Amino acid sequence: MTAEPDPTPGIPPATPGAPPPGGPSATGRGARLSFLREGAVVRLVGVTGAAGVAGAMVSTSASLFLADEVGATPLMIGLFFAGRAVGEIAVDLVVGVLSDRVRDRRRLLALCALLSAAGGFSYSGLRDYYLLLVAGVCCFGVGSTSFAQLFAYSRQLADTRGQGAAFFTGFLRSVTSLSWVVGPPLAFTLIARQGFTAMYLTAAALSLAASALSRWGLPPASRPEPADGTARGEAAASAPAPAASTVPSRNPFAGLDRGTAALLAAVVLLLTANMMYQINLALFVTRDLALGQGFVGVLLGLAAALEIPALVWVGARSERLGKRRLVVAASALATVFFCLLPLASGRAALLLLQIPNALWTAVVLSVPVVILQDRLPSRLGVASSLYSSAFKTGTLLGGLVTGTVATWTGYTQVFWVCAALTGLASVLLAARVGGARAAG
Repeated sequence: MTAEPDPTPGIPPATPGAPPPGGPSATGRGARLSFLREGAVVRLVGVTGAAGVAGAMVSTSASLFLADEVGATPLMIGLFFAGRAVGEIAVDLVVGVLSDRVRDRRRLLALCALLSAAGGFSYSGLRDYYLLLVAGVCCFGVGSTSFAQLFAYSRQLADTRGQGAAFFTGFLRSVTSLSWVVGPPLAFTLIARQGFTAMYLTAAALSLAASALSRWGLPPASRPEPADGTARGEAAASAPAPAASTVPSRNPFAGLDRGTAALLAAVVLLLTANMMYQINLALFVTRDLALGQGFVGVLLGLAAALEIPALVWVGARSERLGKRRLVVAASALATVFFCLLPLASGRAALLLLQIPNALWTAVVLSVPVVILQDRLPSRLGVASSLYSSAFKTGTLLGGLVTGTVATWTGYTQVFWVCAALTGLASVLLAARVGGARAAG
């Protein structure tokens, strides 16, 4: 950690894992609200929001950009996204390893956001398919790792301030969800009025703002001390935590026990099902139920709106309820949701089903990364990158599986496959939790 003074004076740093000053009562709602009002946290929210809106703008408009501006065929568009996803997964793991070796994670955050800005500037002028693919992997691929590094930095900041990591992660995740409510409408409004060039320049400007805030607006956050082989909290319930060396391993998978591997596999399954739902929903509603395109937007908007308070609620109560038990419950709830979805035929039923949908996704989008960070306390960058890579793997598999299943069985049947995937995730997670109790 550098000797640079903390720009939020008057708030003494706490030892990672120690209770905040003021005794147990400081961990209550008042302490959390006070923490969220700190200047450093407000600026971190600004970084998360700016990067999130820029990412949402680029992600949701990319297929239209390739079709209208580049003249890409559907096959070329599919290969473009698959190639970028594979490249981003590899980059995520490499950056995760490197991030645990740098002295100041803020510089890495600034560099990632700066590369996203370079990607926006490149896309504003390039119209060649292959050059866009290279620029996407090199610029947006590295830039997208900023979200994993934000998870790692926020964990360090929460530990330094003596705040609950799950609550803070859930809160920042809700900011990301809000950015996905803002980003797509902004992107398509700019495209309709001024074209793709203006849209990509706007995304680049937001990324530049995130880069500047990351470098000069965030305080230094202390690095965790090397683990002594003992478990941290409830995350170690499944297996003894591996001892960490003072020099982080270059292998991102080093030191992973069976419980952690099972968690990662379950996350991939859950996120694959979630991506299948996102891809298939519009076709299911318009083709099989004939409810109209406008109702698809209502469903997606309602789910996003419900997800924001759900993320905050889950983060605030995950320590009390148990993080692993919450993930098991979320996977079981997801299975119930996907079993009920093919049976729903009216608007009211589909709207009500967005409540369990928001709850299970809120858990899966925030709690597993905290568990991974608990398991690898001296390798927060790797832990966050493993979760981010699992997320992107699920996204990649979701697109491939949805197309195959929908082609052979139809849109409604896709949700039964989703139920099977989330059910398998439930079995994996429940087996690890049950095995840990039996061992204990």
